[in-house]
Amino acid sequence: MRIIIPPLTSQYLNLTKNSSLAIAIGYSDLVSTGGTILNQTGQAVEIVSIWIVVYLTLSLSTSLLMNWFNAKMALVER
Repeated sequence: MRIIIPPLTSQYLNLTKNSSLAIAIGYSDLVSTGGTILNQTGQAVEIVSIWIVVYLTLSLSTSLLMNWFNAKMALVER
């Protein structure tokens, strides 16, 4: 189990970024709403910043969870 945790972390991050899981968490709604606001107001920096924060939060929370799991599964020397 300890050997597969790093590749499993990578797979979970890819799943979060590249799959239909993004639809389940409302990514498409966020992007379409942001696109509408962008077209109406022209505030590109603020909208893109919101997208970056959401993406970063999802990636970091997945990484932190998997790093915690990796630490729990590590061998303990006596």
